[in-house]
Amino acid sequence: MCGIFGSTSFSTYADLYKKNCARGNFAYGHLFVGCKDIYIKKREGVTNLSDDFSKEDEYHTFLGHTQAPTSSNRQFHTRTSHPFDTGNFIVAHNGVLENHEKLAKQYLRRVPISNVDSEYIPALLSESYDGDDVNTISETMSEIEGTFGCWIFSKRTRQSYIVRSGSTIYGNINNGNFSSIIAGDCNVVLREGIIYCMTREGLTQVGNFKINSQFFI
Repeated sequence: MCGIFGSTSFSTYADLYKKNCARGNFAYGHLFVGCKDIYIKKREGVTNLSDDFSKEDEYHTFLGHTQAPTSSNRQFHTRTSHPFDTGNFIVAHNGVLENHEKLAKQYLRRVPISNVDSEYIPALLSESYDGDDVNTISETMSEIEGTFGCWIFSKRTRQSYIVRSGSTIYGNINNGNFSSIIAGDCNVVLREGIIYCMTREGLTQVGNFKINSQFFI
């Protein structure tokens, strides 16, 4: 069980991080987006965000992921931890994919080097990227089977997106906050099959995709 969350406010992001540690405290990773650069960090266990980051005024979007181990023998390694950075996209994922290996054989010229299903998502997005974020996300997510809640960052446009299918994400349309667990004003379930763009003004519906999940949440 993992958690994904994000905000355009660092203080709100810190609160969401603490809440989502309940969904996994094995590892933590984040992506902070600024006007000039991005800041990715992966580390083991629970962390004190104030120790890890002190320049929140240089960034305007904060995206995070808390992770639970997938087995009792799991060892932490940055290569198998979120977020995954492949090609044009950076992605963090909560859920289980069912047909990623089939899609990799069909579409990818080079299969991701790890055995983590989540890593296939940015690889598939990058392989099919046509210059249009929403169209690429729609077509790729429509082919993925299984459960997922994802935040997706496009390096080309520097836009952040949220999608879900069979994996619950709570959000607030008016301010853009979202979380895998109810926290603060993140108390409305985002709709499945909808592509949301995250901005300072809130969450905007910019597209949709076909749902291929056996669960209805």
